Amino acid sequence: MNDVRNLSDKVLLEQCEKFGREALLWRNKFRALLPEIERRKLYVQKGYRDVYEFGKRLAGLSDAQVAESLNLAVRLEDKPVLKRLLESGEVSVNKIVRVMSIATVENESELAEKVQLLSLSAVKTFVRDMKLEDWVDPTLERASLGGNSECKIEIAQVANEFGFNEEVAARLKELKQKGIDVNQALLEFLDQREEEITHAKEEVATSLPETSVRYIPVRVRKIITQEYGTKCAKTGCDKPSREIHHTARFSLTKSHDPNLLAPLCKEHHQIAHAIDVRVQEMRRR
Repeated sequence: MNDVRNLSDKVLLEQCEKFGREALLWRNKFRALLPEIERRKLYVQKGYRDVYEFGKRLAGLSDAQVAESLNLAVRLEDKPVLKRLLESGEVSVNKIVRVMSIATVENESELAEKVQLLSLSAVKTFVRDMKLEDWVDPTLERASLGGNSECKIEIAQVANEFGFNEEVAARLKELKQKGIDVNQALLEFLDQREEEITHAKEEVATSLPETSVRYIPVRVRKIITQEYGTKCAKTGCDKPSREIHHTARFSLTKSHDPNLLAPLCKEHHQIAHAIDVRVQEMRRR
């Protein structure tokens, strides 16, 4: 190998990334072998006192990582798809561990696809969402105070969360003193706001030309921000939105119709695309 000091920045970084990926792959493969090493007690042949020392000396694994690998093997006995994926080394142990909390014999094939498509952070988000409720297209989903018990919020908590300032509190109190139903007034305001946004979206949608340019026009982005604010559109997620997701494939629609857009955080954007890939595969069958 040439002196690394003679390598360009680009080549040096490329080699680091390449070797890092390969190291991770073989480390995952090594961890997948540990349960069988333990079963056969093969570490004795190499002079190690137990499988934990074996893992530490040969691969730099901590006791916790070795224990995690051994425990995972037991939990994967009735899940051959996920087990094969783990043994191949192509998916990290951490991803497999994350999905095991929701894995069943029935859904393991679907989960295997997800862990291959999603980053670790997106896998964590996907598992959290699945524990609460099934994924729902954010353009069809609207937050409310009703719904299941996970979504119910006490009115006092809502008031505290929104943090009405003195002027708003005073004006609401004034309306109440006049005998006006404050709740109804607020509902009317919210309904009017939704109607205005819906009208604006329809106006923009009808005037948008078909395009092959993926850049979303400023006027469309403005409406999306007006509707969803700065947070992810997935109910229950309070992360900042990072990407505007086309819920209808842009390659097919050639349109930035705001009715088919929703701002998502990095993780939910990955999940949405993973679901889109799954749907397309099913349609091709």
